[in-house]
Amino acid sequence: MDMKKTIGQLIQEKVEAEKMEVTAFAKAIEKERSNAYDIFKRDSIDTKLLKKIGQVLNHDFFQDLLEPETKKRLMAKRGITRKVLVELELTDEEINMLKIEKKIIDERQ
Repeated sequence: MDMKKTIGQLIQEKVEAEKMEVTAFAKAIEKERSNAYDIFKRDSIDTKLLKKIGQVLNHDFFQDLLEPETKKRLMAKRGITRKVLVELELTDEEINMLKIEKKIIDERQ
């Protein structure tokens, strides 16, 4: 996260980037329009509300709030995971089963 930007500014930027009207955004998060403008001014926010805003805007604001060192550690772990996945050997049948399972999971979401 850019340390000069508040969580409210990040949310407002995302709303604008999505070309979402403030009234529509407020309705989607079940708040009044004036509350939406209040959110844009905040430097802190309730986690339940932030989760809901993230779902509406399809963005994980919690990732934006991570400290740089935490991001580095997470990225290092992801790199290890990718390496393991690259080295995994599967039969065609196993690959097809995974595709079917992924399709079922995607349909449930």
